Amino acid sequence: MNIVSKYLQSLNEDYSSSMTKRTRAQKIRSSAGSIGTALAKKQNDPLYKRMIYYKHMYMQAKEQLQKKYKSKSMSLARKKASNY
Repeated sequence: MNIVSKYLQSLNEDYSSSMTKRTRAQKIRSSAGSIGTALAKKQNDPLYKRMIYYKHMYMQAKEQLQKKYKSKSMSLARKKASNY
């Protein structure tokens, strides 16, 4: 079973419904993007490695920002939640 058929099989099994409706063209574009990324990973593409590196850097920076502003953001979130 190749990677494309595995991916298509998982789409049929795992994602039977979604919160937002997408057209057939949107679903195909989404699948093509995911399959392209999987193929790049399999081929050890340097562009894929760069993408993962920067995604990891983004996640680290986001975590540091959340840690830095945690007390202020929590107090603002509680204040906003009281208005619901």
